Amino acid sequence: MVISQKVVSRSSTEAEYRGIVVVLTDIIWLQSLLSELRISTSVPKVYSNNLGVVLLSTNPILHSKTKHFELDLHFVRDHIQHQCACLTHIPARFQVADILTKPILGASFTTFRDKLMVLDNPTLSLRGAVNYTVIVSQL
Repeated sequence: MVISQKVVSRSSTEAEYRGIVVVLTDIIWLQSLLSELRISTSVPKVYSNNLGVVLLSTNPILHSKTKHFELDLHFVRDHIQHQCACLTHIPARFQVADILTKPILGASFTTFRDKLMVLDNPTLSLRGAVNYTVIVSQL
């Protein structure tokens, strides 16, 4: 039985932090499963484009604005300190997933498209691949 609690985040950092918590719980579950199957794993890397999330995960000082997600804060910090996972900042210019959610122009679009291995098809038209042939019958 899955019980979820709907939470309204007060900042983008809090929302991203809650996302990191979900990712870490999934990672912990997968590592537990793999260890039961006797498969060794390395320390997983989790990437975030929010620098505030990365700084909060390593800063031992609690801030007054984090008290409403303090349990999540301690959960992530403990796993980072015990090297169960590594949280790394990735600048927005390297976020390949942005091509799916944001308007991206020029060279960045081409670079992200190529990284996703989507091929450029210059022969594609709005008509698709429908070919009309006219058959003229002779009487």
